[in-house]
Amino acid sequence: MKLNFTKMHGCGNDFIIFDNRKTILKNNNLPQFIKRICERKFNIGANGVMFVEKSKTADFTLRYFNADGSEGEMCGNGARCIARFAYVNGIAQKNMLFDTLDGKYKAKILEDGDVKIFFPPIDIKDFLFNQTLLLDREEVFYHFGSVGVPHTIVHEEKIFQISDENFTSWASRIRNHKNFPKGTNVNVVQIDNKHQISVRTYERGVEEETMACGSGATASAIISSVVHKTKSPVQVRTRGGDLMIDFTIDQDRIEHISLTGNAVIVYEGTINESF
Repeated sequence: MKLNFTKMHGCGNDFIIFDNRKTILKNNNLPQFIKRICERKFNIGANGVMFVEKSKTADFTLRYFNADGSEGEMCGNGARCIARFAYVNGIAQKNMLFDTLDGKYKAKILEDGDVKIFFPPIDIKDFLFNQTLLLDREEVFYHFGSVGVPHTIVHEEKIFQISDENFTSWASRIRNHKNFPKGTNVNVVQIDNKHQISVRTYERGVEEETMACGSGATASAIISSVVHKTKSPVQVRTRGGDLMIDFTIDQDRIEHISLTGNAVIVYEGTINESF
């Protein structure tokens, strides 16, 4: 069976997208299929795969899978890409609502082509601040919270500056640390000024540093505001480009959370499901 797909990226975080509203792709052997097509050099290559599926209560359902075949709750950069995909293909209007494993999300296609994703409110008490873990007999100070998916935030400029190889080795040990029985994404943050931060992210499920992580940028901006008093809107600089995070902090609740950035259609193609 030949399958049509669209390759997209959001700030270099790249995805393969299928319109699966007619359930062409079944769950049988789906993880193995995803691992194959995400393999770079030998296949299409991507950080993840997304499926547009039917929803009874929204415009569509987003199903997201990491490159290792594991299903994820949500993906910020991926959500922007699939929102643009849905709009371009007449699945949804400029303002849309879609289902994820993490609940319902809203998105808006902006006039300049960028996409804004709106996150549900978060209670500050759901974050963990000023935690420590032991890594090779050295204490690492971190903050932790879920913004669609779990994120660990480390404000450490020394780690931010290390080489790619050393960053991957260091972050992977935190990702698999016993403090996080379900695993975690790892973000190292450098505060540039009160309205700008720079972030490097190691993504669970991709198992490497990615060019950008939308939910990681959002978590980093919010936690930096609480801990280091940066101010919304926060421009988040990633290796793949800039993201804009808006939010308000009202007493013990973070509301009006949004993530804005590009969603680029790279190419469209056809593959054989049995390859």
